[in-house]
Order: sequence, then C-alpha cells, then structure tokens
Amino acid sequence: MEGLSQDLRYGIRMMLRHRSFTAVAILTLGLGIGANTAIFSVVNALVLRPLPFDQPERIIRMYGKFSGGKQASTSPPDFLDYRSQNSTFEQFAAFRSSSYNLTGSGDPERILAADVTTNFFQTLGITIVQGRDFSPEEEQAGRGQVAIISESFWQHRFGGTLPVIGNTLTLDGKNHTIIGIASNAGRFYEDTDVWVPLSFESDQMKVRRFHFLRAIGRLKPGITLPQAQADLDAISIALERQYPDSNNTWRLRLVPITEDLLGDIRTGLYVLLGAVAFVLLIACANVANLLLARASGRQKEIAIRCALGARPRRLIRQLLTESMVLSFAGGLFGFFLAVWGTDLLVKMAPETMIRTRTIGVDSRALTFTLLLSFISGVVFGLVPALQSSKPDLNESLKEGGKGSPGMRSNRTHSFLVISEMALALILLIGAGLLVQSFRLLQDVNPGFDPHNTLTMRLPLPESKYDGPGRVAAFTGQLLERVSALPGVKAVGTTTQLPMRGANDTYFKIEGRPFSDPNLQVTALDPVVSQNYLNAMGIQLLKGRQFTEQETRDPAKTVIINETFARTYFPDEDPLGKRLIIDLGEPTTCEIVGVTGDIKQFSLQFDPSPTMYLPSINVGFLNLVVRTEGNPLAMTAGVREAVQSIDKDLPLANVRSMEEILAGSIAEPRFRTMLLSVFATLALALAGVGIYGVMSYSVSRRTHEIGIRMALGARPSDTIRLVVGQGLTLAAIGVGIGLCGAFALTRLLETLLFGISATDPITFGGIAVLLTGVAAVACYIPARRATRVDPMQALRCE
Repeated sequence: MEGLSQDLRYGIRMMLRHRSFTAVAILTLGLGIGANTAIFSVVNALVLRPLPFDQPERIIRMYGKFSGGKQASTSPPDFLDYRSQNSTFEQFAAFRSSSYNLTGSGDPERILAADVTTNFFQTLGITIVQGRDFSPEEEQAGRGQVAIISESFWQHRFGGTLPVIGNTLTLDGKNHTIIGIASNAGRFYEDTDVWVPLSFESDQMKVRRFHFLRAIGRLKPGITLPQAQADLDAISIALERQYPDSNNTWRLRLVPITEDLLGDIRTGLYVLLGAVAFVLLIACANVANLLLARASGRQKEIAIRCALGARPRRLIRQLLTESMVLSFAGGLFGFFLAVWGTDLLVKMAPETMIRTRTIGVDSRALTFTLLLSFISGVVFGLVPALQSSKPDLNESLKEGGKGSPGMRSNRTHSFLVISEMALALILLIGAGLLVQSFRLLQDVNPGFDPHNTLTMRLPLPESKYDGPGRVAAFTGQLLERVSALPGVKAVGTTTQLPMRGANDTYFKIEGRPFSDPNLQVTALDPVVSQNYLNAMGIQLLKGRQFTEQETRDPAKTVIINETFARTYFPDEDPLGKRLIIDLGEPTTCEIVGVTGDIKQFSLQFDPSPTMYLPSINVGFLNLVVRTEGNPLAMTAGVREAVQSIDKDLPLANVRSMEEILAGSIAEPRFRTMLLSVFATLALALAGVGIYGVMSYSVSRRTHEIGIRMALGARPSDTIRLVVGQGLTLAAIGVGIGLCGAFALTRLLETLLFGISATDPITFGGIAVLLTGVAAVACYIPARRATRVDPMQALRCE
C-alpha cells in the first residue's frame, strides 16, 4: 500500500507537470466515457431495469390475428370466452385506452384514461397505495361509477396531500367516486391518469366482429409460453367451429410484456450503445498513442530506474497507476458530462419512447462509469507500460542520447492508428446509412398537404350527446362557425387522422364473391365530413366528394382510395360499384369517388386499402382546419367557436399537421442524430490520432529528414514520404473497416428505409471521406517537416 501511495502521488505530480498532455487526455477520455455513460443510462432505464410490476416475466400481451397475418385486438365476447375457458393463466384482463372530459372544478380538461376489467391491477401486479381495488361486481352495468386515479394525477390535481378517497370526479358528465390511488407503475404500461371499470353490458360489447379490446394475462407459476399458446389455440379452434362467420382462422398471438413494450426500440438503443463503445475505443487508442509518445521522452528516466534495481513488474505497476489516475480523472469529467448529456437526451427523446421519466444517472450508471474508467485505464495504459518497462539501457543512458522509438514502438503506433481508422469507418458508415435512410423517409409523399393545417380532438360525451341527432347538430354548428372564422379555407372532421393509425372493417363487393369463401377482407374505414378531403389536402382522382346531405344521412355512399381501386378493381372503373360493408349489420354503399393514397400509419408503411364513409353523427371526432397562415394562431378562435356551442367541451391534442408528421418520424430522427454525433466525434478523434502519430513520427525523424534534405531531397519529396506513410496506415484501416462494416451494418437492416445495409455508394463515399481526413491530418506535419533546417537537424545530433 505504501508503494501504491507513492505511485499515486507521483502520477498526480506528472499530470500537473504536463498540463497540456493531461488536458488533452482527460478531454478525450471524458468525451468517450461521458457518451457511454449517458447512453448506458438510457439503456439501463428502458431495457435493463426491471419492469415496475410483480414478476413481469409472467405477464403476457395478446394480439389477435387472422391466418393472413393481420394483427388486431380482441373482441369482448371472445375475451370473455378466453378468460373463462383457459387453464394456463392465473389472471386474464382486458383494457382499452380512452379519454374523458373532466369537468366540475375549473376549466374543462381532457384526461387520459383506460376502461379496464376489474382484475387489471392484479394481472399487472400493481399496488393500490391508498383505498381499494375494483371488485368483480363493478364490471356489471350501473355498478361501475367508480374510479382509481394515479399518484401523479393525485399530486397534479389534488396537491398530493388532500384525502381524495370518496371524492367525486365528473367524467363526460357522469359522476365517478374515487375508491383508490394506484402507484405510478400503473402509468408505465399506459400513460394513464384514471381507470374506470369496463362493462360488457352494452350492445357494442356483444359483437364478435369488433376487435378493440387489448388483452393481457398473468401465467400460472411453472407455465411456459408455448403451453399457454397451445391452450389458447385450442380455445380459438373451438370458437372458430362455433362462430365461423366472425372467428374463421382467428387466433391469439402471445408476446411477453417486455418484448411488447420495447419493440424495435431495443435494437436502436443497442446500436447506439455499440456506437459509443467504438468512440471510447478510439479515444483509448488516442490516449495510448499519446502515452507511447510521452514514454519515448521518458526513456532515460525509466533506464535510470532499471539501473538502480527497479524490476519490470514494479515499473509496469507505476506506469499503470499513472494511467489509472488519468483514466479516473477522465471518468470524473465524463460523469459530469453524462449528467448533462442524459438530461439533454431526455429532452430530445421522442414522445413515443416509453419510461423517459425514469431516465437518469443513478448509482448503477455511476458504477458503470467507474468500471469503464478502470477498463479504459488498463486498455490504453497496458501496452505503453509493457513497452516502457524494458528499455535499452545502453542506448538510453548515452550522454545526450535521445533514444530511438524502435521497431516495436513503431508497430504499436501503426496498429493503434489502423484500429482507429477501422472503428471510425464502421461508425461513419452506420451513421451514413441512417442519414440516407432518414433523408429518403423525409422525401416520402404522405399523400396529403400538412402545411397550414390545424388538428384537434373533440370527443363528445355520451351522457350529453346520447343520440345521432344531438351529435349531428353539434358537428353541423361547429363546422359552420369555424368555417366562418377569418383565415379559414376549409374545415372537416374525421374519426382517424393520418399518421395516427386507423381502424378497419369487413366488406364484400356486391355480386362478386371472393375466390376463398372463408377469406376475411377488411379495409380502413375513417368516417369523414363533407369537406374533409379539402381540409386535409387529399387529392380527389375521380368522381366526387360527399354532399352535406350524405353526411347527415350516411351509409349510402363511400369513397375509396387508389390502393383499394387498384387491388379490387384492377381493370375497371370502380365508380358506381357497390360494397357491402359491415357496420354492425351489412350495409350497401355505392362508390362515388377515388382519392389518392395517404400514409395512415407511418411514412415507412405502404398505403392500405381505405374506404371513406360519410357522417357527422360520430361522437368521437377530430377537427381539421386548413388556414391561410399559421394554423396554431387559429386555436383561440376555434376554442371560442366550440365553447359558444358547449362551454364544458375542452380541446384536446391541439397540433398542427406538420407537428404530427414530424412526430411520426421522431424515433428515426433521434437515433440518426445521435449516431451522427458519435460518428462525427469518432472522425475527429481518428483525424487527431493520425495527426498526432505523424507529428510524433516527424519529430523522431528530424535527423533522417535533415540528411535527406542535405543530400538534395525536395520539399515535395518529404511531403510525399510523410503523407505516403500515413496514407498507407489509413488505407489498411479503411480496408479492415470496410470488411467490418459489411458484417456489422446488417444489424441495422430493421432500422433502414429505402436503402440497403450494404449500399455501395455510402460505403465508397465514407471511405473516400475518411481517407481525405487522414490525408489532411498527414499533410500538416508533412509541411512542417519541409521547414527543417538541415544544418540544425545535423548539429543537434
């Protein structure tokens, strides 16, 4: 311990003595370690940290699907059958996302909610911190006027101190008694403030064809996923036989909740973690090169220590201790960078990313930083320590001798530079592919004009709008008053905004049975008002739009999109053809128009067959307002128009269509930006690394260059010599990097759009870019070498 204490004190003195070297090394390591810690904090919160549920490995999410692979939720009657007949689940629950108008105190507010079966919290293993859970009887109609709120909602709405059990919430005009407060773990699966019991008594809840419930289950102890899948498949087959019209080829697909929540985000985060690991390796290679360069200037010191009896093991320990002091100083700097960087990442993260509230630099991240600092110190300090521990005593102790770097030292420098170039190239190619992919994604035509378009949600509570007449009266007045506002060009309503997903429904073509009588054919079915196509900027290719009368007396006409026409009417004009659409009962509608395709789900997905149905009798509507100028400036006017009709109706999800479109590509933008930042950092570090090596090489070859110039070598010859040496190393690194990138970029395939993971243009362009950076980094010391005075160079020897 006494020897270690001496080594630590000496290491700190060496750091303070060589301030420039120390600053560069700490900055380089700090950037690498800080970036790794920040990304690790995100991965830790989203992937590594256990889910806030009791035994989450037993929780299963269920998706319904037909044999053709189309996924959906499950229908209420099917859910009840699965729940009562299965033998592998301890709990079997369902829920549907919802929202309610909260009134009664202050301004009306739209809150996020969920309608859940009464065993929902037991299934997820969520604690009720105050009050009680739902009882099974509260699923019955008329007995479910109760609610459970989240801790966050309690703190936000009631200050977190007032007793609220027994208080009343007015949701969509109906009073609900608060019976419990759920821990914030309940908001993890669904970002929800209020839960109310789900009743199965209404007519809608008895239709097997309507799949809108999301099912989850908790496996019994010892039951495996394949066993549960086989159990539910057997029930599905029995239901298919019993209800062939609605359940033909219908099955449930089971997915562990961890996989369901993370989805594709896990791949993107692991790619980012691998990228910052590359950055740290490049940083370590840079610092190792700096230590090797400094070691050549300490050869006489090391030789004297050896001559006085220091053993190689003792010298290695001292030099490694110095490296560790440097590494932990860099780690400390990196930790503070990570705290700042993690906060920045949370602010930049897309809204769709789960658990962002839990992201932070915690004790696990601190442990990761310390471990990373230790490993980094060993990685960049071991090779210089091993080489410096066996000096050439005869050469190093000569009077005035400067020592020689030696072949082994030169090989080590070259290896480190080649490694840096290879790692930087792999990282740059990965970033280049994502940048190209994101550019292609941005260039996709969404099929509508997002400019100057305001959108908002206006769900009408059933307690007040309890019939189509009242809904139509409100919607008609709203469209009339908003269209009269100054600066409004067109107004429409829809049940399904583009880029927000959509529902679908079954249909048949009148007089034309499908080749497979068991085939279940569906199409998207947004319900829209008269001027919706104009308000959204969707092109009408042929035919006409809906008339006002058709939206008031719907289910007689339909407008289809181009994909629908191309799929089901490939060689004929669809206008005038009739569809039999399942709207609770078979309804015959005439096709009166064909629109251009729009991206309903995402810019990455192909358009789906779509049927636009006319109506203003829908209680859940999205208002679309096309304006002459800034759409958000119209919000106040639209709010006044709404409240002049119904003062208790709040505006929810007020967004411009450009915001919605940008939000739909937020995740690819996020990972592309981060990987680009890391790749740029790697490029800078690689350029600095090769510059440092070539500068060191020039300084060690001053005598040789002086002799060459004394014998007649021209400056261009010297430049060619130095640059050629550097470019040889760069070319080897680029070659190795291309091979590595060809293998590793295949991991990006699921994250790319419109471009191959081995795109030759990206590979070639990045290789040329990195070679160019290496050439510039070599040229600067080469130019300095041409200024060597031959007489001065020879005299100093």
